[in-house]
Amino acid sequence: MKNIITNIKKSYIIGVIILLSVIGGFFTAYGYGHDPKEEYQKGLSYSKNKNYQKALSLFREAAKQGYAPAEAHLGVMYLEGLGILKNYDEALYWLTKAAKQGNILAEDSLGLIYLGGLGVPQDYNKALYWYKKSAEQGDMLGEDVLGSMYLEGLGVLKNYDEALYWLKKAAKQGYAPAEAHLGVMYLEGLGVLKNYDEALYWLTKAEKQGNILAEDNLGLIYLGGLGVPQDYNKALYWYKKTAEQGDMLGEYALGLMYLYGKGVPKNYEEALYWIKKSAEQGFKPAENLLKSLGSTP
Repeated sequence: MKNIITNIKKSYIIGVIILLSVIGGFFTAYGYGHDPKEEYQKGLSYSKNKNYQKALSLFREAAKQGYAPAEAHLGVMYLEGLGILKNYDEALYWLTKAAKQGNILAEDSLGLIYLGGLGVPQDYNKALYWYKKSAEQGDMLGEDVLGSMYLEGLGVLKNYDEALYWLKKAAKQGYAPAEAHLGVMYLEGLGVLKNYDEALYWLTKAEKQGNILAEDNLGLIYLGGLGVPQDYNKALYWYKKTAEQGDMLGEYALGLMYLYGKGVPKNYEEALYWIKKSAEQGFKPAENLLKSLGSTP
C-alpha cells in the first residue's frame, strides 16, 4: 500500500513539473514572463533614438509587471505626448503607481503636473509634497524646484533659509538652474548679504551650461557695474545671447541698448524690432514702452 501511495505522489509531482513547464513555455512564447528590466532597457534604447512607438510598447509591457522605472517612463510619454497623444489621466495613473514605489522621475513628474495644473487643478501643496519627496532622496531637480518654491512662496510661506539650503544642495551637484537661482539670491541679497563675487561665481557656472537666467543676470551685472567695472559691450553680449534664444527679458534689454546707444550705436529700427519681439510674448515693460513710443506689437 505504501508503495502505491509513494508511486502516486511521484507521478503527481512529475505531472506538476511537466504542467508548469508547458505553462512556462506558453507564456514565454506569447510574450509573457519577460524580464521587465530587460524590456525597460530596450525601451530606453529605442527612446534615446526617438523611436517612441517601440519604446512605448516595451515600457508598457514592463510597467504591467509593476516595474517602477517603466511605469515612470510610460507616464512621462503620456505626459509629453511621445509616440502617442497626450493623455494626462494615463500619465497620472502610471506616475502615481511608480511614485508609490519611490521612483524619483515619477515624483518629479507628479510635482510638475500639480505645479502646472496639467490635467488636474493647479495645487502648489501637492507639487511641494512630491518635489520634497524627490529632494529628500538627493535629486537635484527636486532640490532646485523645492528651493525655488520656498524662494517664491509657492505652496508654502517664503523662507529664504530653506530656499538657500535646497538650492545649495542642487548647485553643488552642478545643476545649472540651481546655480543660477543661487547666484540671483547673492545678487539681490535674498536671505543673505549681497555678495557680487558669489553671484558672479554661481552665475558664471550656470552660464557655461547655457542657462538663460544666468546669462540675463550677467548682462545685468555688467550693465550696472555690480561688483565689476561697468561694461556695456559685455552686457550687450549676454543680452544678445538670450535674445537670440527667444528670451523676452533679453529681447527687451537688447532693445533698450539699441534705443539708448549703450555698447552699440543708436539704432531705432533694431530697438523696435527687439522690443516688439518681447512684447509679443506678453512682457509688460516691453508692451508699455511700445505704447510710449507710439507703436504696437
